[in-house]
This record gives sequence, C-alpha cells and structure tokens, in this order.
Amino acid sequence: MRKITLNEGSPRARIRSLLVLILGLLLIQLTACGGQGNPGSSDPLRFYVGSGGNLEYSIFLCELDPVAGVFSVVDSFAGASGSGYLDLSPDGTTLYATSRDKADGEEGHNSVTAFTVNQSDFSLTLLNSQSSQGRGNCHVQVSPKGDYLFAANYSSGHATALPLEADGRVAPASSVVRGEGSGPVESRQKGPHAHQVMMDPEGKFLLVPDLGTDKVMNYILDAKSGELTPNPDQPWLSMEPGSGPRHLVFHPSGEFVFILSELNSTITACRFNSTTGVLSIINSASIVKDDFTGAKQAAAIRIHPNGKYLYASNRDDVSSVAVLGIDEQGEINRLQVVDNVPYWPRDFNITPDGNHLLVAGGRANEIGLYIVDPATGLLTGTETKVNLPGPICIEFIE
Repeated sequence: MRKITLNEGSPRARIRSLLVLILGLLLIQLTACGGQGNPGSSDPLRFYVGSGGNLEYSIFLCELDPVAGVFSVVDSFAGASGSGYLDLSPDGTTLYATSRDKADGEEGHNSVTAFTVNQSDFSLTLLNSQSSQGRGNCHVQVSPKGDYLFAANYSSGHATALPLEADGRVAPASSVVRGEGSGPVESRQKGPHAHQVMMDPEGKFLLVPDLGTDKVMNYILDAKSGELTPNPDQPWLSMEPGSGPRHLVFHPSGEFVFILSELNSTITACRFNSTTGVLSIINSASIVKDDFTGAKQAAAIRIHPNGKYLYASNRDDVSSVAVLGIDEQGEINRLQVVDNVPYWPRDFNITPDGNHLLVAGGRANEIGLYIVDPATGLLTGTETKVNLPGPICIEFIE
C-alpha cells in the first residue's frame, strides 16, 4: 500500500494527495456501512393484492425489492371471487377477504372467506366461507385480539360481527346492525350504505362510516356474546350533510380518528375518548387542490407509521393522492396533492417501514410506486409499476 505524505512535492501534488486520502477514507467508511447496514433493509416486501370484478383467481401474492425498485408477482389464489378487500389476522396465520360469491340464493347475501397462510412461502389455502348477512360486502376487519371478523355491506347497509374459531374459520354471524336515515344526495343517499368497519385499538368500539346517512355509527362490542349495540354515549357522529363518510383511520396513539368523506372529498379530524368511545370534531381539510372544479370521489385513507402524516386518494376527473400533516392536537392541514397517479386509486398502502407508498389503480390495471420522505411526508413518483387486473386492496405481510 502506498504511503501518502501530505508535505511532499509541489502544491498541486499535495492537493492531489489530499484528495486521494479523502476519497480513500470515504471508501472505507462506505464499505464499513455496507457491511453492517440494516439486516432487513434489502429483504423483499411481501404483500397480497385483492382485485375486483369476477376473477376466479382474485388474490395475488407480490413482492417489492425496495433497493432495486422492482415488483414481482409470485402467485395467485382462487376461493373468493372479486375479493376487493383483505385483512390479515394479528398473528398473520389467516387472511380474510370480501367476496362476491353468494352465500344463499334467497337473500342474495355475499360471503366472507378465510384462508390459511403458509408461513414458509405465504401461499393461501381456502379454509371456509360464511355469509356476511348483507349485500355488497365491501370491507372486512379482524378485531385486535383476533376473535371476531367484522364486515361492511354497502348495498344493504348492514354491518356484521362474525366470531372466529381457534383455527381461523369464520363462524355464523353473532350480530347484524344497520343504521337509519338518508342524505341529500339522492343518487347516492337514499338509505344506509355501510362502507367500512373499524374497531378501536383496544377492541371495545366498532365505528362504521355510513355513506348513505352522513353518519359514523358507533357500536359497543360485547366480547363474550359478540353482540353489537349502539353506544349510549354517542350512537353516531353526524357529519356534514351530503359529505358521505366512507373510510376512517385511527391515529397510532388511539387519541384521534380521521374520517374520509367520499362525496365532498374531505377529511375530518376528531378526538377519540377511548373510555366512552365518543368522537368530537377538531377540523376538516379538502384532499383536492383549491382550484379544482371537476367531479371527485374520495376513496381511501391511510396514516404514516410515525403518526405525523395522512394520505388520502381521490378518483373521477382526477386520480390523485393528498398528503396532510397532523399536529400534536390532532388538527390537520394539506401539504401536497400528487395528480395523475394510477387511474382510479380505490386503495393504496404505506410500507411498514414508512418509506414507500403503493397506489392501486383499479381501472389502470396497475400498481405504482412512490417514495415517501418520512421527515416531511411528501411523495416523489417513480417509474416502477406492476400490472395486475383490477387491483384494489394492498395488504402487507409483516
């Protein structure tokens, strides 16, 4: 190895020698960092995709190499046609899906379906299906303890609780509830339309955004009987007339809830009392640009793992994703709107490490990749995408 002496030769030679030394030290440092690194940083991120329509093989297993920025489709699975929304059990051993399959011919109710997850390769094996006790099953969620599955039925307006057996199978419904009322938008709000089911982090209260009645229904779950009853302290939260609440998300702290309304494309921030289950409104913000005048339909809402940023998608005349900041009091403000994301982004999701966001363009038949700056929450687009038929829900395997 050549010895570098800083005081030898001409001034120009000394400068060259100094640069060589600096570059050498940088190379050593980079090599050391690469050797230590984060053991999981280059591991592929695995996720399931639920697709709409009447596909027989409607659930896909995919991977994302976060370093190379490359998607791959690993496998696809049958057993639940048109499984637009998915949810993994807390222990990751069972995947639950909505299904267009009819549970009974007389009532026309749809099904919810359970799959066993193979822990070695994450392939799926059909476990069983059960009636969702409603029409237009559009969303499912597993309780934090993994003992109940909840289903929202948009067309009939019902929300359903279904007990889960020890092996993950779905048992017949223990409770079926439905809101009452209508809204001023006649084409969409003639009656109840339960659009999502979300249990609080402690597993006591079930919140159901009802697009048809401009309410967020609020139920208490009896963990022993599986019965859902209206919360006596607040049976529902009334939203702005014609807003059409669609989806909501809890803050990681459990102190706040953020409600996305489809018909006016706004997010409403609320405080959440974990003892009583009462919601109280803080403020609201639009997810489209101030000068936007076209047709709009908000779709999905997610929160960054650090709890500082919200993301919400919009469809119709513009396909976009908005970024909003959250302050310590739960108040929100819009920071960015990214237009021209994959067409018709009915859903999207943030990687568990918070570094990427995947947008499912249901009518573009593709999923696009965006980089998230965790310090600012802002998004940067990439050219990376994967083509899939009618992708809707993205469920990461953690």
